[in-house]
Amino acid sequence: MVSREALIVGIALAALFALYRAATRAITICDLKIEAGKLTIVRGGIAPPILADLRDIARSPPIASLAIHIARSSGRAEVSFKGDATDAQRQRIRNVIGSVPLARLVNAVRR
Repeated sequence: MVSREALIVGIALAALFALYRAATRAITICDLKIEAGKLTIVRGGIAPPILADLRDIARSPPIASLAIHIARSSGRAEVSFKGDATDAQRQRIRNVIGSVPLARLVNAVRR
């Protein structure tokens, strides 16, 4: 049988995890996924011209697999990557995202 203290600790940890997830989602602008050169929006939204530029980067040369997370950080967009892409492709993605004011990224149509 589970002790009362262990149950309280478990509930507190679950609540902290839920709070952490909510805070992370609140600062997320969008999550993108690239598979075999094809870019898709996983969560959030991004302005269509920026999306078109990112699709061009994903296609030429094709990126095999990459997850892109764009979040608000100190009044600007912060980009993080997980997966395979050259340093040049990552820098091109950062340049495209950085060329747009944060308000334009945040106010994009969300999916």
